[in-house]
Amino acid sequence: MGLFGFGKSKEKAAVASKNDRFALSGPNNATSARCIMAAAVRGVALELSLGDGKNLELSHGPVKLNSENAIYTYLDVKGEGAPLRPKKARHLGDQNYWLAIANELLDNNLQVETILRRMDEILASNDYLAGPITQADGPVAAGVLQLKKTGSCPQGLSHVDAWLQRVEQVVPEGIRANTMSQVS
Repeated sequence: MGLFGFGKSKEKAAVASKNDRFALSGPNNATSARCIMAAAVRGVALELSLGDGKNLELSHGPVKLNSENAIYTYLDVKGEGAPLRPKKARHLGDQNYWLAIANELLDNNLQVETILRRMDEILASNDYLAGPITQADGPVAAGVLQLKKTGSCPQGLSHVDAWLQRVEQVVPEGIRANTMSQVS
């Protein structure tokens, strides 16, 4: 073992097991829907206790998080498979852009049609919003599903509809039914 720890074996953070308990509590709103979908895309089953409280909180053992971005990142690291955080700067920038859009999608009715039409154009040549699937796809999908639920989503967005199906297919079968009933 060297002076600065060189030669140490690097331990990877353990991914979530089927017995891990992830609990999401707080208000039942667009933010919780985005977090539910982010968890589902990563194969993490959540115990939900929504409707009470002002702040969203994710609990996993001793860890308690109440920032939407912190929750996405934590779920991404703990979820199944390789993390969805892109390694390429362009994809990371696109991911962060779409995460910001996810936060505004339900709050800005004036630009919803413009945003969704642009999204449809992008998805005409990409399977996912930033190229590969990223942390942004689940939360944005939750926003689009909620717009559809309220009848606020414009018609004729065939590429967005196909993308929603692709995102839904990423969600493991055992989690899909509960997740989709919560966000759509």
